Amino acid sequence: MPDTIESFVAKLQAEGVQAGRHEADKIRNEAQQQADETLRQAKAQADKIVADAQASAQSLLSRARTELDLAARDALFRLREAIGQAVQAILTEGAKRQLSDTKFLCQVMRELVLLYGQADAERKTTIRFNVPAEVQDQLASWVMGELHKAAHEANATVDLHGTLASAGFEYRVDGATVEVTVDSVVQTLKGLVGPELQSVLDRAAASK
Repeated sequence: MPDTIESFVAKLQAEGVQAGRHEADKIRNEAQQQADETLRQAKAQADKIVADAQASAQSLLSRARTELDLAARDALFRLREAIGQAVQAILTEGAKRQLSDTKFLCQVMRELVLLYGQADAERKTTIRFNVPAEVQDQLASWVMGELHKAAHEANATVDLHGTLASAGFEYRVDGATVEVTVDSVVQTLKGLVGPELQSVLDRAAASK
């Protein structure tokens, strides 16, 4: 049956609606795909930002830990050096003060004369003392008097020289020389401490 104008118009309308729906679906699908792609790119960018931030934070944390370790090590080294220098100064000052005391020197020298004289009573022992020039002047009368008397009783003789350059004294018996100076006393005292502190003291002495 031939189409009427009404049916033809209705057909055109139906086809137009169908085509519109198809186009709308196409546009909607394309929009959805674009939205999904945009979301995917945004998520990837966000993940990258987070990953970069985490990597940067880890790098900063690692660097901070390294710097703190170095700072702590440097502080410990400086503390050890300060302790070493303080102990070195205490030992040096104490030894210098004691070895500059003429009463102390007289006592030690007298004990040495008696010790060596009694150790070899069968023959006369000669003990040669060497002190700083100013100390020789102070001890001259004492040596000539009391020390010579003690030496005579111990079958020994005493000889005093004044050419030592530092505080303290040195003595020579039977070809052997023993030094009792600030440096030798400090070295002896350092030998009584532990190896770690001794190393610190050695570095402190070397830095002076």
